[in-house]
Amino acid sequence: MTQSAGLKDIDPGVSVSPEDAGEIWSVLDKYMVNYRMPLEATLDANLDTLIFPHVRIASGQVMLFPTRQSYRDVAMDPSAFLQSGWDHSIWKTRRIVQSDSVKVHVVTAFDRFTKDEKLIATERSLYILEKIDGRWGIRGRSSFAK
Repeated sequence: MTQSAGLKDIDPGVSVSPEDAGEIWSVLDKYMVNYRMPLEATLDANLDTLIFPHVRIASGQVMLFPTRQSYRDVAMDPSAFLQSGWDHSIWKTRRIVQSDSVKVHVVTAFDRFTKDEKLIATERSLYILEKIDGRWGIRGRSSFAK
């Protein structure tokens, strides 16, 4: 499953060092590859990509996860924010649209699939990544997901 081929766009005029860009794309790749069913097998690696407190804005809700464990507790309840039949997602587009040396805004779109590769939905979102203690991670996400 190819996650990032051709999906490494940076808006003109936005300055991101090649090293930081590589780390940002790597974090987003790791996030997506490790956010899939069965969650029990992949969630710890997915959580490694997040920074806490972490914020998720979607489906008419603002969810604040103060700790890794608080995120884990919610994520392990499939009814919390997963669409019925969802198995995995794949990046469709990713573009860094704003940045400074320790924060970037990445506009994305991703496709959600069932286990048998049936498309469930295409979702648009904004990911906010920050560099804390020399490490890039996802601080928050806002999507139009239902």
